[in-house]
Amino acid sequence: MLGFLKKIRHNQIIKGATKKYLLYALGEIALVMIGILAALQVNNWNENRNLKKQEKILLSEIHSEFEYNLSEFNSNSDRYLSNLESLKNISKLFPINIEKIDKDSLANLLENTHFIGNYDYSNVSLMKMHNSKSIDIISNEKLRNLLIRWEVLLSDYLEMESQTLTNYSERYGPLINDQISRPYKKGFLDKRSNLKFLSTIQFENLILTRQKRILNLFRIINTDYVEIDFIKVMEDIIKLSGND
Repeated sequence: MLGFLKKIRHNQIIKGATKKYLLYALGEIALVMIGILAALQVNNWNENRNLKKQEKILLSEIHSEFEYNLSEFNSNSDRYLSNLESLKNISKLFPINIEKIDKDSLANLLENTHFIGNYDYSNVSLMKMHNSKSIDIISNEKLRNLLIRWEVLLSDYLEMESQTLTNYSERYGPLINDQISRPYKKGFLDKRSNLKFLSTIQFENLILTRQKRILNLFRIINTDYVEIDFIKVMEDIIKLSGND
């Protein structure tokens, strides 16, 4: 009888110990889970902080780069506009009468048509962004879309400028300079120069074609078929990438 009671008590002690062990084990598991969740939270916080730092650096690079791009583009465009103005003024003189024309004025106008534009833009930050596939770091969706839009517009502009440069280097410059020596003020007095060339249809076509090529550049810059023009894209990128 005593042995039976001892056995019952022993079983109760074991059951109590098991219950306590289970509670202890569950407590440890809960602590481990809390620790893991806390570690994940800290890791996520650190990762987000690092992404924010990377975004800030990238935005600063984009901001500086597009300030440069806009400045260079405006400088390039101003010279093209001056070029275009001279071409228009020459075309107003057609047909040119060599005997009656103001040669000094024509020489100055013709000299100013030889500007060779070449947009000197920088694309370092965007190339870095593409290579590292880090465009998603930029949290501003509008800015991301503008950067993509700018690259499309840039491609169109560079293609048109390439055609303008090709026309100049292969036709405009060589054909005129074969007839009249430069600088034109001296060239108009040079007996070797063929001033009769200025009265030809060929000369008129050269002037009108170059004028059209440059006009096409500005149609690319400000077009109806896109929602936003080239210059405004750069201005908006500068604004959105700047520090608040």
